[in-house]
Amino acid sequence: MTKNQYSHEFKKQILKECQETGNVALVARRHEIATTTIHTWLKNNDKEVR
Repeated sequence: MTKNQYSHEFKKQILKECQETGNVALVARRHEIATTTIHTWLKNNDKEVR
């Protein structure tokens, strides 16, 4: 299994889509990303904001 590296801009775009749709699973399927990956980004993003 390989580890994908995503740019900061791409992550911001994905998080914005999740916020707009309110559906992480939908965005994950749309971009072929694991939902756990997006949830990790969300958790890390919350830590950065605080």
